[in-house]
Amino acid sequence: MSKFIFECKNITNSSPDGYINNINITLGYSEIHALIVKNSSEQKVFIESLMNLLDSSNAQGELWFKNQSLKNRKLSRYKIAILHQKPLLISNFSVAENLNLTNIPTRRFLPFIDWGKIKSKAKRNLEKLDFQLDYRTKVRNLSDEDKRLVYMTSVFLQNPEVMIMHEPMEGLSAKNATKLYNIIKQFKEEGKSIIYLTKQWEDALKLADRISILSKGTITDEMSADIAKSDPQRLLRKIEDYNFKENDSYDDNDIKSVLDAVFQAAEFLTSEYELKDVLLLLAKEVTRVMKADVCSIKLIDEFTWSIIDDFEFKNNKGVKAQLTKEAILRIAKGNDIYYANQNDREFNSLFEKSHHVKTIICVPVSIRSQVTGIIQLSYENFYVYSKEESKYLSALALHAAIAIEDTRLLGRSALLQESHHRIKNNLQSIVGLISLQKMFVNNTPDISIDDLLDSIINRIKSIASVHNLLSKDKLGRSIINVKQIIEAIINLINDSPKIFIHLDLDDIFIPYNKATSIALIINELVMNCFKHAFKGMESGMVTIQCKRFDDYIFLSVRDNGRGLPEDFDITKADSLGLTILQGIVASDFQGEMNFRGEKENTIVEIKLPTERIFLHW
Repeated sequence: MSKFIFECKNITNSSPDGYINNINITLGYSEIHALIVKNSSEQKVFIESLMNLLDSSNAQGELWFKNQSLKNRKLSRYKIAILHQKPLLISNFSVAENLNLTNIPTRRFLPFIDWGKIKSKAKRNLEKLDFQLDYRTKVRNLSDEDKRLVYMTSVFLQNPEVMIMHEPMEGLSAKNATKLYNIIKQFKEEGKSIIYLTKQWEDALKLADRISILSKGTITDEMSADIAKSDPQRLLRKIEDYNFKENDSYDDNDIKSVLDAVFQAAEFLTSEYELKDVLLLLAKEVTRVMKADVCSIKLIDEFTWSIIDDFEFKNNKGVKAQLTKEAILRIAKGNDIYYANQNDREFNSLFEKSHHVKTIICVPVSIRSQVTGIIQLSYENFYVYSKEESKYLSALALHAAIAIEDTRLLGRSALLQESHHRIKNNLQSIVGLISLQKMFVNNTPDISIDDLLDSIINRIKSIASVHNLLSKDKLGRSIINVKQIIEAIINLINDSPKIFIHLDLDDIFIPYNKATSIALIINELVMNCFKHAFKGMESGMVTIQCKRFDDYIFLSVRDNGRGLPEDFDITKADSLGLTILQGIVASDFQGEMNFRGEKENTIVEIKLPTERIFLHW
């Protein structure tokens, strides 16, 4: 079996548009080989040459598929398709008809067209590719972008093993470009191959396994995508004669500065400095050496893929580049340097918020192949990093990984000492809660012993649940997921099959010293629902929502029970649970709590400022 599924050998051609000379391109199995051609005329000549070779026209050279010459052969017979730059469609036909031109379904016993199959097949394939198009629409009534989507769908429906794509992203919105990226990746995962002809080196860097550059009629360079990603300046020099004098090499002062930063970070790691000090030092140093406007280091929880924290250093306060959670996780899982600039059609869709940013560079932070974060650099202008800078970024990412791992090791080794401190503090909290309960018993002598003990036990269990979660953390961290706290307390309390609990919870990681307070808040709110909301009712529902925003954590508990009494006033309520709630929300967090009723619903909403939660983290 041939090493290559498809080969272009010694292709030479000239036309009024230009010429190409002795072009040799190979394509491996399950490979994307990008051919970067900045000149549109040369692109056109290359595609024309392929077409001419198939019908014995003027072009010189050979095309081979799995060791067989394609001279005078039809591409479709050999599972090869060309996706042309301009859509090849029949305007007066519907979308469904255009999608079935190469394989029209007929009825079983009579040679009549099966229009039902044509429509269902078209609808099914459009949905599979996630293109939002109506199969009944006439092509002439579609936008230019939608015509491209129909044409792409028709080519993919041919089920080729090799596809030659000519500027496939041209004219696509960011949303549809992202869909096509995913389709191309899936195509490759199915064992198929692509020659990707484009002007956009950014697309090539993102998609290709191998990159060739065609300039002034000849192939000027070929490199693996890994080499191009580690040294994109080499790629650009070959494409457009870019000049990178500033970044060509490091002088002695640069090397000394980098070493100083590494030694300083090492000193931090062996001292009593906290993780945030090390990461902020690294962010500052990366910003300086990489000439960035902003550097942020984001920590990621490997089990939930949630953002735990974000350490940021700004050299330019006017630049803002807040990636979406989806983009962060996709970049982190890519396990390679990620580069994007404003020429990328996906660029703006990467951000939740952005201002004055044209380039981002990201590198995952990994420990033993386990992703724990990313380093993100943001630039106000276009910027391309060098080979030396890619090495530097990798080294700093490794240093960040060491800092994170060191923190975890310290957490494990100090766990017994810290547990003693935690147990002591929580025992004091329990004593305080029992003392409060004793005071309220004196004011409400009619309360039963069972209710009294149940309340105390539930509060102690909510505190214990925090310890239980912490003991199960394999990474030895002093942080807990609020989502897990809520779920644990619900499991403790909910012993009634008639009450349904609906949870809408974000993964929010908080320091241990605030977790007990959060647990008590949840315990009081949910216990209040179970005790009072559904008296005399056969069933009920409690909805708990917990979301993190920039400045606060929002917690809401809603029930569809009897509702609040008309004369309800929280300031006059004689309840230990409400007293505990008010004390924790106001004193521990300086937050806000609001009770309100909507018809038969009772809603409690609490806002806890993030600066109070993460103050000493």
